[in-house]
Amino acid sequence: MKKIILTVALAAMSFVGAFAQDVLGKWKLEDGSAIVEVYKEGDHYNGRVVWLAEPTDPNGIPYKDAMNPDPKLQSREIMGLNMLHGLKKDGNKYGNGTIYDPNNGKTYFCSMKVDGDILKVHGSLDKKGWVGRTMDWYRVKE
Repeated sequence: MKKIILTVALAAMSFVGAFAQDVLGKWKLEDGSAIVEVYKEGDHYNGRVVWLAEPTDPNGIPYKDAMNPDPKLQSREIMGLNMLHGLKKDGNKYGNGTIYDPNNGKTYFCSMKVDGDILKVHGSLDKKGWVGRTMDWYRVKE
């Protein structure tokens, strides 16, 4: 009987641990300026802006994607913008995707890894990730 209880307890703990490592959900950027919701679409993981600390300019006009190099996209709002695209799960990491930075209009290669309630987001100029930086995003608990 003790073996059964121990087996059930260990299985429950591993399920909770796996859920805590899940990338899906809302993440606050390390500077507190935005919250990005990571969602799954098919076998890819994407992320969209769902909250901004400052969603509008001083005149109450929503901030736009003004730095985008494509003039057709410069009028879209930052709120709701998809900034993570096409990440694929590979073991305990997510990679082979891109991250868009609306502050400068540039798109970078992207990989991510969940570390408890921290999402380590790595953006880089090269696909291998050698030239770039890692940002910590923090899980939003609702």
